[in-house]
Amino acid sequence: MASFASGSRRHFRAVCIVLAALTSGAAPASAQQPDGPTTDDRARAQQLFEAALADIEKGDIASACPKFLASQKADPKTSTLLNLANCYEKNGQTASAWGAFKEGELTARKIGREDWAKTAADRAKALESRLVRLTVVAPKLKYEGLQIKRDATVLLDGELGVAIPVDPGEHVVAAKAPGYLEYQTKVIVADSSQVVQVPPLEVDPAATKPPPPPLPVADKPPFWSTGRVVGVGTAAVGVALLGVGSVVGITAKSAYDDAKSRCAAGTRGCPADAVTDADSAFDRAGIATGFFVAGGVLAAGGAALFFLWPTPAAKAGVTVVPGPGGLSARGTF
Repeated sequence: MASFASGSRRHFRAVCIVLAALTSGAAPASAQQPDGPTTDDRARAQQLFEAALADIEKGDIASACPKFLASQKADPKTSTLLNLANCYEKNGQTASAWGAFKEGELTARKIGREDWAKTAADRAKALESRLVRLTVVAPKLKYEGLQIKRDATVLLDGELGVAIPVDPGEHVVAAKAPGYLEYQTKVIVADSSQVVQVPPLEVDPAATKPPPPPLPVADKPPFWSTGRVVGVGTAAVGVALLGVGSVVGITAKSAYDDAKSRCAAGTRGCPADAVTDADSAFDRAGIATGFFVAGGVLAAGGAALFFLWPTPAAKAGVTVVPGPGGLSARGTF
């Protein structure tokens, strides 16, 4: 597997053939079940794999990668997946290569090939510093039936606003919703990551039925509310008082022990200064107890304020948006 990094097309082809032979008998048991690849699938996968090798021999890396991918879909094998990852990397598709190596690491471990898994993990890690990312940010208004795509991929809500690795080059971001004109823009992601903010959509004048007006996106309530700030401050004062109580208590105990050591035969044998010091130690012990009680109450109260203070509701807002027959006001309260 270490020879995946070789720049020699001939050596690369030899490695592909060896890997295919080694894993042909190590395929997961599920691949032999009726719902796995059929005989026709395996034959097609082998033909595609050989065609990919032929492209590699000719130096046509761009043509080889789709064939490796088609072979992998027809009959999934770890060897094919790793060769696909290697092909992606040679073709400059860093995100696709990174994803394929990560997947190859997992599948290699499933078939007990720790050497392949380690190589795949190392190759994926080496690619991380070269990854470029594209962040697609949703519009600030909510549209019923909104669909946002990056190239041919429909983005889920959880993917919006997240910097996702993409292959370097031109990408198309599109957004559409029933009754609105489709928004589309092209962005080139090369040496640095990019962010695309989808703007508000325009109403389609040709729509037979006016679309429902969009709703404003509610602002996310701040985590550090007034109650939580007060709670942290109160708890901090409580902890400080507990610390002061500890210091006073320790000095009081030390003073009492010192006074007691000067008493030869119980209290009757105590000199006057020892009795005075002992009384002073008792007084300080009482003060220490007061600090402990106050500190404990404040610390517990501050913690209760922090954890139990209700999260503030989103701010009320009104937005004027186009609606049937004119403008309408929509908002959150």
